[in-house]
Amino acid sequence: MTDGERSIRETGIAECDFAARVGDVHVLGVLHESPLAITRVTGAITRYKPDVVAIEASEEAISQYHPDVQDARWPPRDELEAAAYITDRDYDLLLAGIDTSEYTIPDEFEGLDREIFVELGILDETESLTRSTYYELDIPLIRRWRAETEERAPELFEEILADRDESMAGHLHALASGDDIDTVVASVGVQHLTGIIDLLSDPSTISEELIECPPLADYRLFPRDSPYSSYSDG
Repeated sequence: MTDGERSIRETGIAECDFAARVGDVHVLGVLHESPLAITRVTGAITRYKPDVVAIEASEEAISQYHPDVQDARWPPRDELEAAAYITDRDYDLLLAGIDTSEYTIPDEFEGLDREIFVELGILDETESLTRSTYYELDIPLIRRWRAETEERAPELFEEILADRDESMAGHLHALASGDDIDTVVASVGVQHLTGIIDLLSDPSTISEELIECPPLADYRLFPRDSPYSSYSDG
């Protein structure tokens, strides 16, 4: 038995470089608005056939793509629009916005990331931090990155990462606990990945008041057998 197989058996968590499964929740760590994020979200929906696709987005963000408001286009601009496009065409798929808090990521975070990545050996002193730098990460490095961020900027870590980790994990746990929901695919920023999967693996660490279903969009404008339904062959 490999270490990875032993980890899955002992903890119920299946991990790969930028994704993890806890029970029936598949959590993807993504770089928002990147082509790869779009590909990974659409691929996970196709592969796992979830009941809910949960995106790190607010209620206002997911509601803007309701067919009554505007049609999601293809190719999409980001992973939210990709999920909305598929939801509009799959009668059985629900779209959830699991990030309902307001926040602003300070400019100093980018400088902090570069400093940490140099120390972790991901960058050298002469290199600039780019989006591609983040693709050098894996789950152990994400844990070290988060730990260094917490040590150097504890208040920002709590506000920007830890508090939102718990909020999103609470939403995902509530969704997965629903009687009518068997499988969830979630897409979150890569730095949230390990925080969320650790909380989901031990839901007792999530504040009870945060365990609630997030805003959902069903896009079910017509009955399944209606000629106007995108699910129908008619």
